[in-house]
Amino acid sequence: MAIHRMRKEKENPNYGFLVSWAPSEARVKRERKIEPEANYAQISVKKDIVRSLILVSLILAIELVVYLAWKKFVLS
Repeated sequence: MAIHRMRKEKENPNYGFLVSWAPSEARVKRERKIEPEANYAQISVKKDIVRSLILVSLILAIELVVYLAWKKFVLS
């Protein structure tokens, strides 16, 4: 049996193979976008890099102080 379509459906067919340049809208009310999660990931990576750089610079500063104190008090 054939499918009966209305005039509106015939004028504006909705084929699955047609390319649409408009962004798709959420079909479910609670459906969320993925983009904010990627943004949180970038912020997390930046925080980790800054934390690592601060830790490394602190360790190098302590090593320099220990080296200079060792050189001044123990070797002289």
